[in-house]
Parts: sequence; C-alpha cells; structure tokens
Amino acid sequence: MFFSDIAGFTSIIEKLPPERSLLLLSRYFNDMSQVIDDHGGIVIEFIGDAILSVFGAPVKNRDHPEACVRATLKMLRALDRLNDWSKKHDLPKVGIRCGIHTGQVLCGNMGFHSRMKYGVVGENANIPAKLEEMNKNYGTDNLISEATHDRLSPTSFIIRPIDYVHLRQGHGDEPQAVELVFNVLGVLGKGPLPTKTQKLMAAADDFSNALEAYKGQLFGEALQQFTLTNQAMKDVYHEDDEPSLLFVKRCRYYLETPPPESWDGVWTGQVE
Repeated sequence: MFFSDIAGFTSIIEKLPPERSLLLLSRYFNDMSQVIDDHGGIVIEFIGDAILSVFGAPVKNRDHPEACVRATLKMLRALDRLNDWSKKHDLPKVGIRCGIHTGQVLCGNMGFHSRMKYGVVGENANIPAKLEEMNKNYGTDNLISEATHDRLSPTSFIIRPIDYVHLRQGHGDEPQAVELVFNVLGVLGKGPLPTKTQKLMAAADDFSNALEAYKGQLFGEALQQFTLTNQAMKDVYHEDDEPSLLFVKRCRYYLETPPPESWDGVWTGQVE
C-alpha cells in the first residue's frame, strides 16, 4: 500500500487562485497516476492532494512490494519533469513525501447501494499514511515499513534503516511493538555499479552501523559515525543529510541524558 502527500501544499494553494491550484493538481495527479498504473498499482482515491493506492489487489502480484517501491522512486524522479512544466506555466515547484507498507487488509467494494467505491480497511491500511507523516521528522521523501523491507530482494535497492518507532497501538496490556523503518535511496541495476551508486551503498551501510551503535547505547561512537555518514552523503548529494544530522543531535542529547538500560531504541527525548 502506498500513500503520498505534497509537502507544504496548504501554503502553496493559499498563494494561488482556485483555477491555478486545480491546474497544478490535475497535472500532478495525471503524472503520478500514470506511474502507478504502469507498475500494476491501483489508485484508490485522491484525498485533497494525497494519493492512496494499492499494489497486489485486486489483481494478484507476488512481487507487489517491489513494484510499489519502484513506482515510488519513479514518481519522485517524475517530479523533475512536472516541476519543469510548472515553471513554464508560472506555477510553484512541488515535492512529495511517500509511505509504503505491506500487510493484510480487507479490500473490495464498500459503501451502500447508491454509492460504492473500491477501498481498503484494517489496521495495516493506516500505516502508509503514518509513514508518510514520519518523513517530516527525518527530512526524507520516502519511508517503508519493516514488513515491506523484508519482502524486497537485497540486490534490488539501496536501502538504509532510519529509526526504531512505534507504528501500531498496543493491544490491551501488551506494550507497543518496536519496528524499524527504512529509507530507499535508489535502485540497483545490473552490471558494473556507477561510482555514485557505490558511494550510496557504502553510506547506507555506514548509517546502518551507526544506528546499531546508537541502539546499543554507544552514543559517542554513534555520534562519530553519523558525522562521517553525513559527510559521505554530502559528497553524493552536495548537501547535508538530514537523518544523519538528526541522529547527531540525538546522540549528544543522550550523552548528557542517558536512557534507561531497558531502552528499546525509540526516541524519548524532548527536543529534536
């Protein structure tokens, strides 16, 4: 399941007359829906400027997690073409945040005799939107759940773990489950790897090692590793890596205010 939202869209439409906002949204929905269709997904609905879609239903596809991730990366790349078009039409540039999750849901036609629609319901149906929202914490444009990550081939994408989080409410007296969320950095092709891809893979591994040290409460070591990871990502993208800088701040916080020995890795500080 996939959920996306345009970053800061409320501020964007406040500066545009309604017909211009509609023009921008129509072009955006058209371009993004085409990518989803091309990868075997189904757009369930547009919610304001958000898009909710599913892969693997109603037509079964055993590789639906990979199809969804590939579609997401293609949508993010398609924004360049959309923003070129927007510039020519004197419309603002847009960026999106995406959330992807794999899990069982009830899907099918829902409603009543005079109004029906195809939809999904269930606890898992809400998680893509939660992941989309979490992107704001890390400055990322996509997050995937552990369930999706575990269904992907390790040779298909460059992926790094981002954080330990609570995605679901605990049931009864059960504590909330701790889950890893991941950020997809790119697609791995066949044949020799370009230099940029090799650097991204190395940086993703370094970030993973730093996060492991962080989870093990080795905050001094993690601080150094996240600092180096930020520089490695900066060498590729020519700008600071927001997740790395975030964890540098967290490590400094925990060095001064250590968490309990039973800490599960979920952020408990008061400031970011």
